[in-house]
Amino acid sequence: MIKLELPMAPPSVNTIWINKPKGRFKSVKGREFDKRAKQEIAIQYLGKPLRGKLKVKIKLFFKDNRKRDIDNYNKGVLDAMTGFIYEDDSQIDELFLVKKINCGFDKVEIFIDEISEEKMTLF
Repeated sequence: MIKLELPMAPPSVNTIWINKPKGRFKSVKGREFDKRAKQEIAIQYLGKPLRGKLKVKIKLFFKDNRKRDIDNYNKGVLDAMTGFIYEDDSQIDELFLVKKINCGFDKVEIFIDEISEEKMTLF
């Protein structure tokens, strides 16, 4: 199992991308998070990118108690791991999200496991 920790909250997917007449672009906020997250990941994981099917658990911690939709915060985290932890986020077959608000700090904990077909979780 690979465990990573990012000492910041990810931006919402609603603020990562900007639609303009000439196309869709990553926002300044999205680029800044991506750069900082990749720096943290590169320090914490020195192995080669995984190539098999993966199970990922993301625990989101937010310092304040603002209302947040849990599904809006995984995209930036998953994209930042591409090329470091795995070759492509299409390798993720299981994704578990947990959020904790009003805990006094921003942080993301990430757990990645390789899985085989017979070990996949079925609901």
